[in-house]
Amino acid sequence: MAASLSMSMFVVLLCVSTMAAHAARLPPGASPLVTACTTVPFPRLCVQDLGHRLLDIQTVVASASDHGAAIAGAPGQVDFKSLVAVAMEAATEAGAVASTVFEGKLPGFNNSVPDFKKCLDNCTVTMASAMKKIHGATAAMKAGANDVAKTLAVRAINDVSSCTFSCRELTGDMEVILEHSLVQFQKMMRIAVAFITKMKDALPPPPQPLP
Repeated sequence: MAASLSMSMFVVLLCVSTMAAHAARLPPGASPLVTACTTVPFPRLCVQDLGHRLLDIQTVVASASDHGAAIAGAPGQVDFKSLVAVAMEAATEAGAVASTVFEGKLPGFNNSVPDFKKCLDNCTVTMASAMKKIHGATAAMKAGANDVAKTLAVRAINDVSSCTFSCRELTGDMEVILEHSLVQFQKMMRIAVAFITKMKDALPPPPQPLP
């Protein structure tokens, strides 16, 4: 158990140590998270949801280090890679709620009702596909394949958008649950895609050949 915890801490610290390569400078006194979130879709959601997730991770990192660490970058900086990671984490959680419904694991989802059946038939496979794509996008980000991650993330958004359309006629509790989870998924993935794009834009220019 101790060895496992030690390895987990090592992995977190290793991720933090590599974040400087993906950081962008901000004006002195600016809040890195707020400044970054104002440049992507759904800025209020970005600040509210990503902020507490980054704080939770930072607490773990600080507890394993005598000096602590800034998960969102050094003062005056913002780390897009960490923001992409937590946005995808939030999307995964929202998608898991919808998947639970579509897999028939949530009591009250009566697939004999025509509107429910249509939603279920169209979304069971589609949602599973979207979840695989987001897991693939997460793996691609860890491997540094940002273009692949962005492509998979956009495809996952399209999958869930199609599913949302299929379930538009639902009513009652199921409508509330699915609408929230599906919309939340799409919003967080759009935020993630925006930050992936910024990572690409923030890359330093290639070195010039020697004369």
